[in-house]
Amino acid sequence: MPYLPTSQAYLEQSAQLLQAYPDTTRIVTKYSFPTNRRGNIIRAHKSQVRKDAAKATDAPSTTPAQPPTAIATLTLKTFNPTTGICLHYRTNKAQEVSRLITSLGKLAAGADAAGLGLSAAVPAAGADVEMVDAPAPVEEVTPAAGKAQGQSQGQSGKGKKKGGKGKR
Repeated sequence: MPYLPTSQAYLEQSAQLLQAYPDTTRIVTKYSFPTNRRGNIIRAHKSQVRKDAAKATDAPSTTPAQPPTAIATLTLKTFNPTTGICLHYRTNKAQEVSRLITSLGKLAAGADAAGLGLSAAVPAAGADVEMVDAPAPVEEVTPAAGKAQGQSQGQSGKGKKKGGKGKR
């Protein structure tokens, strides 16, 4: 089954599938992190040798083959058994993993795609965009006014005591 090209497309399609069939749709996550056990290294090395042999030209390479570095991956699958629809997505980016997990948690809890901000409307080129007003500026307290307020609350002119971990 093909994998969707972007996480955005996967989340949008999953949201639509969950909205259409909320009772039967399942979300499956699989996190794999290859270990450095001997069997895994040998298996990875053999597959690398096969790939190199398929790409080999007349001149053999003189560099020794090194085992590839281990890359952890997250594979997501949204599946509805009644319709047979199956959506796949795979990533190895840490920031994307955390964003996907939180978004899928919200989807599973019943949030719709609009609530997640997935399909935000992008204005067409040259279209008017409504601008919101900037917040009102906050009045700054002058040092003399701050000192007067501190003394009126029963504090000395030294300032506030800094908090933190200490002996308690």
